[in-house]
Amino acid sequence: MKVYIWCDGAAMPNGGPAGAGYVVVGGVHLLGSEALGDATNNVAEYMAVRNALRAAADAGATSAHVRIDSPVVFGQLSGASRARAEHLIELKEKVEAQVARHPGRVTFARIPRQQNGVADEPAKHGARASKARRAPIASDRFRLKCTNVGAAWCTRAAC
Repeated sequence: MKVYIWCDGAAMPNGGPAGAGYVVVGGVHLLGSEALGDATNNVAEYMAVRNALRAAADAGATSAHVRIDSPVVFGQLSGASRARAEHLIELKEKVEAQVARHPGRVTFARIPRQQNGVADEPAKHGARASKARRAPIASDRFRLKCTNVGAAWCTRAAC
């Protein structure tokens, strides 16, 4: 089963309360939001990708097309640049371990921030939960702003 993933990380401010969020569609519909505590935007972005790929693999996905808006994380995951900071190298290795769980192909695409609103919502929710030191709300109660996605699969009925 091939899935399409939107990922985003948020730190408000950078180095402060952070969250990671993702949306997975294809043969499954998954939504995740995680409060990360204090972290940088890059850490939050990597965590979002790792969490999304893990959730997709757990749901039976065999291949994935991952959309992210971070130029740094996209560059490192696509091989255009390399991670130099030790903590980012470790996070990249964790993402690669999740990529290996998909027997098919996993591709990464960088998209403009404006096209990533569907993942921005749960990421910011995770950051707000980090700031308040509380758990993010369950994904089944989280309402997405479908109009931010612009994808054919996203309709009010599907959410």
